[in-house]
Amino acid sequence: MRHFLTNNVLDPDKDWELVSQGHKFTEGPAVDAEGNVFFSDIPNNRIHRIGVDGRVTVFKENSGGANGLMFGPDGRLYACQNGRKRIVAYARDGSESVIAEGVESNDLAVNARREIYFTDPANKRVWFIDASGNKRVVHEGIAFPNGIRFSPDQSFLAVTDTAGRWIWSFQVQPDGSLANGVPFHRLEIPEEVESGAIWSGADGMAVDSEGFLYVATKIGIQICDPIGRTVAILNKPQSADPSNVAFGGPGFDTLYVTSRDKVFRRPIRRKGAVPWVAVKPPKPRL
Repeated sequence: MRHFLTNNVLDPDKDWELVSQGHKFTEGPAVDAEGNVFFSDIPNNRIHRIGVDGRVTVFKENSGGANGLMFGPDGRLYACQNGRKRIVAYARDGSESVIAEGVESNDLAVNARREIYFTDPANKRVWFIDASGNKRVVHEGIAFPNGIRFSPDQSFLAVTDTAGRWIWSFQVQPDGSLANGVPFHRLEIPEEVESGAIWSGADGMAVDSEGFLYVATKIGIQICDPIGRTVAILNKPQSADPSNVAFGGPGFDTLYVTSRDKVFRRPIRRKGAVPWVAVKPPKPRL
């Protein structure tokens, strides 16, 4: 694992850098086309913006308990507004449009066709919203579906199970249905805990341009290759468990991590896949 990190991912001269602090619980990092990173502070009902210059500002007050965020091909910021039981989209000026109502949600993924998938942990569901706003359940049964992301070519959908050690993989069908769902990526788990069940705590994810997953877990940011192996683990930027991760910056080559009251970043030798363009990744190396 260390060999893979030092030769393929990390800049040995760089470490985690604190970007923002003083929040209650940070989540949902998402990047726009310029490389600015947005994140939610759920208890404080705010969405913040980290500019490419590093300056942190408030993008949206009274965000309705927004959690997962993701930019779409239309330049809008889509959000799981779970406090108001709906999915919404924000224009650049912060004005809000309702996409779906009457749903529980945690995290979401948007593709180049402006279709949305989102997780509903409370009901063990994954939902789909087509480009016209019609919604339906497309999978049920994962113990705690949480993070959700597309492969770079958007033909597969990955869903983390916080209460287990697997990331599920699904084939995306032309009508939005999910087929051939399997527990695919096997995560490392803590060797021991003081009490309770042993589980990965897998939360949010990011995907690089080669199809590698970067997964926020209890033991750090686990990196999974396209054929299902955990090939490296990045140390947590602080003792608190990370909640989510995203690529940002002008070159999409800086890894941002939300972690309880803070947000951290570090430059790496990979570039993130962006949701508004479907790109075929290189053939996986065995």
